[in-house]
Amino acid sequence: KCHSELAPTKMRRKSESVNTVYHCSSLGPTFGANHDMCVGNNANSNTCSYTKVGFSFELPSGQTFSDFLRGSQNFRPAEMEVFAIK
Repeated sequence: KCHSELAPTKMRRKSESVNTVYHCSSLGPTFGANHDMCVGNNANSNTCSYTKVGFSFELPSGQTFSDFLRGSQNFRPAEMEVFAIK
C-alpha cells in the first residue's frame, strides 16, 4: 500500500495524446508529459525523485498530487519495479 493506504491502483491517462513515458539519459524512469513521477539519477543516494501525479494521469479520488504516493513530493526510493503491459 502507498502512503495514502490505497491498494495498487491503475491510473488512466487524461488524454490519448499525453506521453506516458519520458526518456532522458540524465534521469531514471519518468512517467507523464509533466513528469507525474520522476526517478532521479542515482536515486537511492538523494531525494531528487519526485511525484506530481495528476497532470498526465488521473489521481484517485480524494488524493492530492504532491503527497499521493509518499506523503511528500520528493523521495528516495529503496527499490523500484516497472512493468510493461503488452
